[in-house]
Order: sequence, then structure tokens, then C-alpha cells
Amino acid sequence: MKHPVCALPLLAVLAACAAPPAPPQAPPPQVQELREFQHIQSVFRAQYNSRQTLDFEGHGRVTVLDVSLDGFPGNTYVRCRFQYQNRTRRPVVQAWISLDVLDAEGDPVDTRTCVAILPTASPIARGSYYVDELMTPTLDAHLRPGWSWRIRCTAQEQAAEEPLVPPAEEWAPRAREPFIRRSSN
Repeated sequence: MKHPVCALPLLAVLAACAAPPAPPQAPPPQVQELREFQHIQSVFRAQYNSRQTLDFEGHGRVTVLDVSLDGFPGNTYVRCRFQYQNRTRRPVVQAWISLDVLDAEGDPVDTRTCVAILPTASPIARGSYYVDELMTPTLDAHLRPGWSWRIRCTAQEQAAEEPLVPPAEEWAPRAREPFIRRSSN
């Protein structure tokens, strides 16, 4: 043996290659929960991938523009972007749009409500739109089969002006008598 110093590292490498591989470790439980949540998200996305138009007789129309299951395990919520349209006979002072998460029996688990009101002091005119977004926690209802969500809408129409009793007199400017100038002669 001419170079014993060089043989030692080579023997160490050969010994390491001959050792059995370490058994694979199981992923942490959070990774498995995240994978399950991502699967539930993909199923939800496949079920609700198009717009939905909901008419509420006497209250208007709500069009669901986009709905998704968002968040992460332990903090999951349904996000809904919607458009409210006044389709009543009169202007609407304000409208309440609610997003409910329901359990398998149809009972509300949680609810979030938006008040559709214009920033100006004018009502929502007939045919006008209001767009907003709601996020309602699922409180883990999405983990049980049969859960669902729904939109509700209630609008308050502008009250018709009630007639005054007795009627108020119409205002008219006072008419003055014509001024005639006489000569002093």
C-alpha cells in the first residue's frame, strides 16, 4: 500500500453507500390537512364555476359574479362577489344582501350581511347596480358532507310622498299693481 491516507476517505464513502436508507418520514399533519382542503376547494370550484342570477320578487336581482372557498385549514370562508340590481317599481333607499353558510340540515352556521346604499343621499334608481363582496366563515361546516351556502336579499323602497291634509297652497310670487307716473303740469 503506497498511499494509506487516500484509502481512508474512499472506505468511508463505500461504507456510507452500503448503509440502508433512512425510512421516509411521514409529513406533518398540517400538510395532510392542507392537501384535503385543496381537494375540497377544487370540488367547490368545479360545482360553482359560472354566474348565478337570483331574482327576489319585490326586492331586486342579485347576480353572483364569483364564489370561492378560500382561507386555510382552521380559517376557511366562502367569498362571494355579487351585483345587486334594483328591479323594483320604485327607487330603493337601501338593500340588505346576506351570504349564509348552511350545515347539512340547512341550518345557518354563520351569516354576513352587506348594506347596499349609495354614498350620496340619493336612492338606488330603478335599473341601477351596486357591486360588493361578502366573506362568511364556514366554521368547519365545509368538512361535513351536505353543507351549502345561499344568498338572501331584502330591499327598502323609497316611500311615496303622502299628500298633505289640508293641501298646501301653491306658492306664487306676489304681483304688484302697475305704477303709473303722472306729469306735474
